[in-house]
Amino acid sequence: MTLAEYARATLAGRRPKPRPLKDRVMTALLYELSSIATNLSQLQDATGDETFGKWASYVGGDLVERVTDRHELAPLIEDNLEAINGVGHMVNAMARRANMGKELDARDIEETLSVLGRVLEPVHKAVKRSGGTQDREPNLGDGRDAL
Repeated sequence: MTLAEYARATLAGRRPKPRPLKDRVMTALLYELSSIATNLSQLQDATGDETFGKWASYVGGDLVERVTDRHELAPLIEDNLEAINGVGHMVNAMARRANMGKELDARDIEETLSVLGRVLEPVHKAVKRSGGTQDREPNLGDGRDAL
């Protein structure tokens, strides 16, 4: 609901209903994943390291696709949203440093990607494809593929 719609409803004496929790949680998750993917893409552009691009493709593409319309995962996502936001800040800080032309420490990169993998693991496992066809799970290389 836009601010204008809210104002009109309130002025007309109608009390707007809040969006359901599952919708708010899913919107927040998609925002976080998109932000993380954008920062990972910036890291790839700034460093030339394709590992960041693989992570960006997984987080902003495959994972987003798998969680979209999976409202039954809202409780799991709600439990992990704060941690996902926190690792998003880590990735953002690293992208800011790289975009300013500062050298990134290999240990910081490894730690950030490791934390990213651990934080996303519950969501990853919940949406992991199964079945007779070959699964396309991320192979993110360099020993930095925590998933």
